[in-house]
Amino acid sequence: MPDRKLTKEDILEGSRKRETLFVKEYGADVVIRPLTDGELSKIFSIIGPVPLNPDGTPDLKKIEIDRNFEALRLATSMGLVEPQLDGGSVGEMRFGVPEFIGMKVLELSGVAPAEQAKKKGVK
Repeated sequence: MPDRKLTKEDILEGSRKRETLFVKEYGADVVIRPLTDGELSKIFSIIGPVPLNPDGTPDLKKIEIDRNFEALRLATSMGLVEPQLDGGSVGEMRFGVPEFIGMKVLELSGVAPAEQAKKKGVK
């Protein structure tokens, strides 16, 4: 049993993480962050009911997140740090870019399995 207690800093550290992502369609980098639990709840409300494994954990293999453009665009608008874009601006990006960024944001958030993200060309 650990001797230390969970602190507020421990909890908030996750959403403070930043990662630079190269977007080849624009020949430039963006900065993304993982989503908070509350933000992920909004994403899952768009996706619908999440199937569960026998142990009660979400069965991410049964979620077709790469086909849910609305959820990926929302993940992109929430997870983009630089530049910050609202949903309307995300919708004006070049074809495929919001989905690429959204998948990377979800992967960074611990939601999208890395093998699923790799199928979309995310490294």
